[in-house]
Amino acid sequence: MQGGNGSGRSLGELERENAELRLFRTVFNMASEGMMVTDEANRILAVNPAFTKITGFEAADVVGSTPGCLRSGQHDAAFFETFWGELRSKGRWEGELWNRRKSGEVYRTWLSIATQLDHRGAIHRHMGIFRDVSEARDTADKLWEKTNFDPLTKLPNRSLFLDRLLQALVLAGRSNKRAALVFVGLDGFKNINDTLGHTIGDKVLEEAARRFHSAVREGDTLARFGGDEFTAVLTDIATVEEVEQVVRALLECLAEPFLIENHQILISCSIGISLWPGDGSDVEAVMRNSTSAMRKAKEAGRNTFQFFTPSMDARAQARSRLASELSDALEHDEFTLVYQPIIHVPTGRVAGAEALLRWHNRFIGAVSPDQFVPLAEEMGLILPIGDWLLTAACREAATWHNLTKTPLRVAINVSPRQVQQGDIASALERALEVTGLSPDVVTVEITEGLLLASGGEVLKKIHRIRDVGAKIAVDDFGTGYASLSYLKTFPVDILKIDRSFVSKVMDNAEDARLIEAIIALGHSLGMQIVGEGVETAEQLAFLTDRGCDLIQGYRYSPPLAAERFKEYVAANERA
Repeated sequence: MQGGNGSGRSLGELERENAELRLFRTVFNMASEGMMVTDEANRILAVNPAFTKITGFEAADVVGSTPGCLRSGQHDAAFFETFWGELRSKGRWEGELWNRRKSGEVYRTWLSIATQLDHRGAIHRHMGIFRDVSEARDTADKLWEKTNFDPLTKLPNRSLFLDRLLQALVLAGRSNKRAALVFVGLDGFKNINDTLGHTIGDKVLEEAARRFHSAVREGDTLARFGGDEFTAVLTDIATVEEVEQVVRALLECLAEPFLIENHQILISCSIGISLWPGDGSDVEAVMRNSTSAMRKAKEAGRNTFQFFTPSMDARAQARSRLASELSDALEHDEFTLVYQPIIHVPTGRVAGAEALLRWHNRFIGAVSPDQFVPLAEEMGLILPIGDWLLTAACREAATWHNLTKTPLRVAINVSPRQVQQGDIASALERALEVTGLSPDVVTVEITEGLLLASGGEVLKKIHRIRDVGAKIAVDDFGTGYASLSYLKTFPVDILKIDRSFVSKVMDNAEDARLIEAIIALGHSLGMQIVGEGVETAEQLAFLTDRGCDLIQGYRYSPPLAAERFKEYVAANERA
């Protein structure tokens, strides 16, 4: 039996269809995504409330017209050609689209659009569902930028740079061309931070980044690697001359002084270059080799560049092994101290000794302090090594109390980083407490560079050393050109004239005058003067005639092992 509607469908079927329609309309009205239905001519037939909430357009504003009112102007004709082509061929399209609200604000949406065909296979409807993804995308973009870009210079950071470097090496391999890694280190940047402050230092880095960016080619990647170091990846390299051209531009772009907050600042850079293929088998090797070349450029006098060579790689590998061995040196009891006698000039008697650190590795053998001390500072090992040195020197000096009538002094070198990063006074107090040595016979030697680069915090730490009872000596005086104002500010007891001046005193009138000035200056401030590196009778006579108080050097004795030093003192006492 058929229903009374004459359509061949039962009343039950019609009720089910009506129920489905009501359900669909409820979903349409309640959905949080915007929905829009258009006809075959792309005229809007219906929109839901979420459409109005997202776009600002009411149904009455858009029904009967095309979605053109939503266009943002951010997409070109090629984009819409691809859009409609895919919709026609596949019957659907999904992707990100920039739209414009009724207020004029441009925003990002994620749009899914599908085509409904009629019984003839012709387009009948388009149904689009979209959501506003502006906030999510902005958050993702900011997170990506924070993860991959340096906040100060806005350049790619180390993470993004390493990714770009890997891409460049792969591309170079495919194209049979070369890539170059340029490693740039600013010269003397630490002094700018220490003397003018970190705010000025940050502005110098910003300006340096801007200038470097103007010096590299379009398509190259410039990055801030960290601190005062920058890197650049040069791609599509056919000749070494192309690399040199960019590198010279990097050097020259710093020639003009930086004018920052009424400060005129001159700064240069040292550059190391490694090429691929050729200077390493992987990213790590290429990086290591360019860094090694940059260090070589600094050693060559700065404001220059060096290409990597195999000999540099050998040094880099040796340095890596040295670092590995150094990390275990304390544990394996590989450090020792030797003592160079310090002679009181008027009497010729031993006044004390300078304790000097030595390292004898069980595999490598003896390692020069010039090699391992800077490495220990870089690796952050100088604090535990420095603490060991303080205790060992004080323990040995405590055994000297009965060698002479006048107590012998022990001079102990401390690294600038020990003072800047550690609590040197507390470390000294611990060493004195453990060994029972009186602080009256201890001299702590700091470098002149520490005075020049120091601020108020370091000054407090040096005063604390004096409060413990030790004296302060400035080592290598004259090499950093410390001014009178520094000497008046810091609690200095002893000035040590650097051996580089003493060695030339008989041949260089300028060095002779400088030594005379240092002795006169020190005495006028109530300080004692020590001449370092005295090797000849002529040098000794010169310093004696000018009133130098103390002498050390091979003219009297090389550094001696602990027992040999005691024998030397005993022999000196008998003489």
